[in-house]
Amino acid sequence: TRGDFRTMPMLHASAAMRTWLERLVPNASHASSAIRRKALKKNMDVILGALATKKATPVSLRDLYRMGQDPSLRFHHAQFLHREVPIRVSQRVMELKCLPFKLSESYGVREVIDNYTSYVLDLLTMDIPQDENDLDMFQRYMQYLLADNTEVVQTMALGVIQSRRDIKQQEQDDFGRLVDLVLVRFFTARIGLRFIVEQFVSSADYKAGFAGVIESFCNPVHIAQRASEDASQLCKQHKGVAPKVHFITPKANTLDDLHFTYIPHHLHYMLTEMLKNSMRATVDTHYREDEKSLLPPIKIVFVAGSEDITIKVIDEGGGIRRSEMKAIWNFFHSTAEAPEATDGLTTSAEMGHWLDVLKERQNREIGGASVPQSALAGYGVGLPLSRLFARYFGGDITLSSMEGFGTDTYLHIPRLGSNCEALPEPVQQSPGELDSTYKPYPGFTPY
Repeated sequence: TRGDFRTMPMLHASAAMRTWLERLVPNASHASSAIRRKALKKNMDVILGALATKKATPVSLRDLYRMGQDPSLRFHHAQFLHREVPIRVSQRVMELKCLPFKLSESYGVREVIDNYTSYVLDLLTMDIPQDENDLDMFQRYMQYLLADNTEVVQTMALGVIQSRRDIKQQEQDDFGRLVDLVLVRFFTARIGLRFIVEQFVSSADYKAGFAGVIESFCNPVHIAQRASEDASQLCKQHKGVAPKVHFITPKANTLDDLHFTYIPHHLHYMLTEMLKNSMRATVDTHYREDEKSLLPPIKIVFVAGSEDITIKVIDEGGGIRRSEMKAIWNFFHSTAEAPEATDGLTTSAEMGHWLDVLKERQNREIGGASVPQSALAGYGVGLPLSRLFARYFGGDITLSSMEGFGTDTYLHIPRLGSNCEALPEPVQQSPGELDSTYKPYPGFTPY
């Protein structure tokens, strides 16, 4: 059954959770926070395993949209998250602990496991929100969780890169397939976890046209313009130059036609990754010191269909070999050349990831942006992760490439109904409308 924030017995659910914890850790739920935390910490392996066996609660987009609009539902949302987040985080911890090829022993993955375990311990130690002070404290902790969790992609990437160096050549294919299967599940669930937490945190502040992080009339052209600026700046930092971007809206599509209900920061991330790939390929293929002005532009075409908004990014970056087309969706595969090792111990790729992580930590410590500086290419995370973001709400990303010329990248985004009402079929069957569990997409073929 799908969760309904107005009718779900949150206090009873939390009481059941306390009773369950009492059986695991006698007297923990009635002790002071410090004593309770100490008792829980000694039993975390048992607690994580038990929580991971519980089923994540499906939450509909309609309910989440209403939560973002109605401040009176914030206590219900907080109480739901107080119970739900430990379950979902524990499931991710147990998945990571079971990674093949000793991946769970790599430093990057161990750090993610330790951080996620600390979130569960913090929330089990924290009392369920009952008044405004509790709600304010819970809000601040959810903000901390979101900020602290931004490093996961880079840290996981580092762990995989480290582990892959120790894998025998004949085992590389098996390593890649197993890692992909696990990371698809992990990152899909992470998108869902962050989304329900972001919706709670953002709903604290009223913003015209928004219900939490969901925008009623999202304008993809404006978001693409911002994504283009970000990708261009990044390209110039790494390459010294960036191609221009042309925005094309066919006459049959007015800007009003293109407005739709969606999560703008998801769209911004996907478009930035698509443009980064196109810009890097264009510069690598065409750039000459004495011909800077001859870089062919990148074109972005926006079309509003009856079911989807489709955005096509067109580049003349030389295309992708047909033999590589399937592999580009694998995590940590890249069409750009990966950096070479610098000293036999730490590769420049690893150093790049750690610099990203360190910059993020420094930004957070001084109150700066929560989005880390990103590498332009070479690590193979951006495109498969972007496709997971698209598929989370029933969309997709597809490529059509002409080797020797360029690539067309299509982003298909279903309209999320009218303010998340009357959702189309692809959205109804998506991980975002169910329980954030990855399910094979139409046409999926197993390895």
